[in-house]
Amino acid sequence: MQRSDYLNPEAMKNQCMKAVRRMKEDGKALKTAGNSIMQFAQDREIESESFEALKQQLEDYKIILEAIEIANGADAADFQSLSELVGSETLDGENIFRQMENALNMKESYLAGEALYRNRMAVTQEAFSQAYYGFKANQYSRLAENSQRLYERWREKTELFDEIGARTSHLFTDSEGISGWIQTGLSQMTGAFQKGAYMPQQNSIWRRQIKNAGVRLAMGFGDKGGEQNGPYTLWRRGMASDREFIREIVHGYEEYENYSDEEIEDLLIKLNSEGCGYVAFANIIVDEYRRKEEEFETLFGFPLFLENRSGTTYVNYNRLIVDLYCASDNHRKVRNMWQDYDIYDEEEDPSVTIGWGTTMEDRVYRFERYMAGYGKKVKIENIKCQTDEVYLRCKEEAELGNRVIISTCPVRMEDAQGEPVQMDGGHAMVVTGLTDDGRIQVSSWGELYYISPEDSDFISPEKNRLRDAYIRIQSVRFENIGELQ
Repeated sequence: MQRSDYLNPEAMKNQCMKAVRRMKEDGKALKTAGNSIMQFAQDREIESESFEALKQQLEDYKIILEAIEIANGADAADFQSLSELVGSETLDGENIFRQMENALNMKESYLAGEALYRNRMAVTQEAFSQAYYGFKANQYSRLAENSQRLYERWREKTELFDEIGARTSHLFTDSEGISGWIQTGLSQMTGAFQKGAYMPQQNSIWRRQIKNAGVRLAMGFGDKGGEQNGPYTLWRRGMASDREFIREIVHGYEEYENYSDEEIEDLLIKLNSEGCGYVAFANIIVDEYRRKEEEFETLFGFPLFLENRSGTTYVNYNRLIVDLYCASDNHRKVRNMWQDYDIYDEEEDPSVTIGWGTTMEDRVYRFERYMAGYGKKVKIENIKCQTDEVYLRCKEEAELGNRVIISTCPVRMEDAQGEPVQMDGGHAMVVTGLTDDGRIQVSSWGELYYISPEDSDFISPEKNRLRDAYIRIQSVRFENIGELQ
């Protein structure tokens, strides 16, 4: 800390919140612009050579807009983190250093007083005077010690300031890389006009670099979350490297350590049948660690991101999903009169290829247990609310920095084009966004869909033919991550 440093946490929190609100508004505007561009580009009534060239330009603009949106989102998250990390104490360098100096000056004065009275005590022969001088010397000694303690308390404030500085030094750096590629892309797009036509460099590196940086910062550019069928698809593809890492994970858990390849395949089929809740939490873990990939790899023992042969970055969802599933499925808490303990219920599922899935209570126990196994505390809470309150509660949780798992029965979703996606049975998904028209964006089966809580099945469940329709939400919060201890 320098003498000129000053930190007013309340003022900074207010500034951060204003910045977050402004960036969220910008994000909505960017998304609207991007959607408008794509709707125009997909207009089938316009056909011409010039329009085909224009569509390529619009595709590039869509990449740029999504990149700006993601960069803004990263900065908004950093503003949110900054508001949490600055603490609650005003730290005024001028006042702190002055108080430290005053404390040291008082200490020197008291030490001088102590020395004076000890000298007097040493030269006097009179018993009463010796006792008095000794009393005064000890008194000044205690005052000097108090001044030293006061100095240390003020000095600790300088250390607190430096600690806040160290903990916030990484903020607002993640968006720099993608911002540089945005500028490169815009520059090349500007220079791509020749004789009135758009002539882009098809192999320009900026497109791939923007997409790779975007995937590392947020869900986007083709990353739409994990898929419960992904591990089985990899296994069926039959590549030796894919099968080997799946064997490694499965055999690493006691319940499956002796599984043959045939049994592993059945296990992955069962994961496909019941894995939606596990995928939802895998998506949440990825979201939590997306800008902390080194910490993720240290914690879990495998990388968060991989690259294919063309150099395109993608999220290592399948490995995380298999690990989460093998560590958690069929585990439940049993209580006796002394303590709670974990058991693996071999009878939970109907068969070796069909699973029961997860209830809300299962998810609370299994996901909190999974993260606790890696030394991280996660708090999952079931939120009780009426159907017409679901959207608002999702919004409130997002504003608190929490994630939300939403579960519905039956499944009533639509894709980005408004086409319905419907099926019976229950399904759990992670909430990835909220629209202005009251819909909830979710990740499901590796795609983005939209749920309307006002669907008639949820508003009037008694009229659903299954007569057990519901829509429910859970809040997920990672605790003591990125906070001052």
